[in-house]
Amino acid sequence: MKCLLLHDPDPRYDNVLSDNNIQITNLPVLQTTVLNLDHSSDNSPAKHDGIIISSKHGAKFLIKNKIDISGKSLAIVGPATAKIVRKYADQFDDVTLVWEDNASLLSQTILSSFPRSHSWIFYCGNKALDVLPRTLSEHGVRLKQLVVYTVEKRPESEKDLSLLDIGVFEAVVFFSPSGVDYTGEFLRDKLSDRCVLVAFGKSTAAALSQCFSNVFVIRICEHPTPSGVLDVLMSL
Repeated sequence: MKCLLLHDPDPRYDNVLSDNNIQITNLPVLQTTVLNLDHSSDNSPAKHDGIIISSKHGAKFLIKNKIDISGKSLAIVGPATAKIVRKYADQFDDVTLVWEDNASLLSQTILSSFPRSHSWIFYCGNKALDVLPRTLSEHGVRLKQLVVYTVEKRPESEKDLSLLDIGVFEAVVFFSPSGVDYTGEFLRDKLSDRCVLVAFGKSTAAALSQCFSNVFVIRICEHPTPSGVLDVLMSL
């Protein structure tokens, strides 16, 4: 099977998929910039009971700014991001950390595991979806969103895509709704009608359905991990 990963090269994925005879091509379509922000006023984590982080870029902001998380509650999306944050949290006292595979599950865990009086600051990107803010707001939980990184289209991505024979791929893996937004229109008329679109999560799957109008088969990874991608590809 030939598979296109719309993602930066990552040994975790490359090794797992290659070991199972899947020929992969990596093509990054997004570029991310972690911002430099002051922590005055409401931006200060000291003014909140907990911190929500939904990506490794939010984790990088936390670590880059050496934020004191002693006594804080941390709510994390994704096992890889949780691993990064947990390692950083080990140097602080009295830190509570919970994580889930996606934002929807995490919002329910926050509601069931912490007092509704908890105040949270959400380290998010400029393309963040409203799942967490909407759900928590509906239940009266105070949340401050702070954009700590930006996600934009990588300028070279369309040129790089044009150099590929898109029609040979039997599967394309999309890792975010932004990836769909930036590449979907370009890919739509070039993919083989037998190609399967693999989505990292329900939000990405929804973006694919909207972009491709259900012309292609769409499969969702049950877990946002290399083995989750492998499970989907091996089932095709």
